[in-house]
Amino acid sequence: MTDIKVEEYKVNSIFILQCENGNNKIVRGTCFSISDKLIVTAKHNLLDDYKIIKIFTTSDNYSSSNFIEAELINFNSEIDIAILSVKDFIFTDYIKLNLASVNMETQVLSCGYPVEKKHYDAPIKLKVTNNFENTENREYSFEVSQDATVSAYKGMSGAPIIYNRKCIGVMIVQQAQNTLYAMSIKDIIADEKFLSTLTENGVVIDEVEGFNYQPPPYPRVSPFKYCINCNDGEPNIKGVDIGFELKKWKLQNFVEVLHDWVVDYSLSLKDQKEFKGGHNQLFKRAKSQYNIDNKDALADLCLHVAIRETYKTIPIMNKLFDLSNKTFSCTHAVLNMDKLELWIGASSVTNTIEDAVDNSIKNIKYILDNKSLHNRFFALTNQIDDSWPHKDKLVRLGDSRLSLEERFDKIIIPVFLMHESDLIKNYDKDNFLNLFNAHIKSSRVLIESKFDSDVVDLIDLRVFCFPVSDIEKLNEAFVEEIS
Repeated sequence: MTDIKVEEYKVNSIFILQCENGNNKIVRGTCFSISDKLIVTAKHNLLDDYKIIKIFTTSDNYSSSNFIEAELINFNSEIDIAILSVKDFIFTDYIKLNLASVNMETQVLSCGYPVEKKHYDAPIKLKVTNNFENTENREYSFEVSQDATVSAYKGMSGAPIIYNRKCIGVMIVQQAQNTLYAMSIKDIIADEKFLSTLTENGVVIDEVEGFNYQPPPYPRVSPFKYCINCNDGEPNIKGVDIGFELKKWKLQNFVEVLHDWVVDYSLSLKDQKEFKGGHNQLFKRAKSQYNIDNKDALADLCLHVAIRETYKTIPIMNKLFDLSNKTFSCTHAVLNMDKLELWIGASSVTNTIEDAVDNSIKNIKYILDNKSLHNRFFALTNQIDDSWPHKDKLVRLGDSRLSLEERFDKIIIPVFLMHESDLIKNYDKDNFLNLFNAHIKSSRVLIESKFDSDVVDLIDLRVFCFPVSDIEKLNEAFVEEIS
């Protein structure tokens, strides 16, 4: 990750909160200013029978017991958020609020006062590891990874989640010592009482353009279980499985569900929109575009499914393209906050993980070749259509008047490693997840040893590891299903 300037953490607007009742009970947390008078924190930082709420604006003020008194003016226990107002004080620094929909792997910042650091602030770098926007019954908006500089997060509740120097959410809780949960500003102001309080006090809420973006619809039944999300290092690697039943791999269920994804993979949004005919005819057309004689097509289809499900991608070129006798994997775009990301796939299907990594590295190097990128963008130009969501933003990808680096903000290379493994062949129910985790860690070592992460500054990898029992049987079963 790139170095981050200290001012991006907004430390001057983040404070220690200490709540006390009349029986010597004290609760401590973090809070932050959002206007010259208002403060936001987690509701559980406040005692129901509190006598005084103390705000310490600096570490020195805490050590010398120099505090500002605050009062509670609004709260919602269900989402664990509270708004306070300070007495006889005016904040000159505060954090603007921002409505934003965060994608997984987005880097965000936070700063708070964990008890383990005594009265010192702890600026930390985090990544969004899950987003619950599409889940109706949820306690939190999204979850973030931990930072190696903090081991226990007690006292951090109420800290802001910051993107581009603005608050997009509030840290709420640490669970099971490895996950941090947050409530987004979007979900906070869904409470009309909160929105009224903010509006009445002149708090301006900014909005990331396109924050309400929804990807094109896709089949909601998944052929996969994403059973491991490994953030122990770079790159992030997700363990992909199809599940077992009575100790047998659920192969038939996998091919039946994957069948329903062929249309989404093989036909562009434009093709689907313009097609005249019923679903059966649409599927026949999609199947005619799917290369059943090429096992690479199966890996590419699986990659398409994985990134559509786990990231909010817009498919641009869904099937394999051969240019200069090279195979192109799928190409998608992602609107991530205020950035336009181009996702260029590198799928691989081999007998061993070592060969899968080798093939993927070769594909990545080809993707990064200047001529290859120009060919890819030439093909993209012909795909842009009025049916695209947010066409006004995506049309920039195909604008030949712009240089390559001006057409996007970042290149993401999703890698799908389909390979045979004893993990599936010799299934061990009791130790499966531990063995899978070890398999992923060894895969990361292989990738790190062969890929120079400094080749291109804009590159970021997203790796899916899909161990299978028998590639030939898997491909034959799928071909039979769609035939």
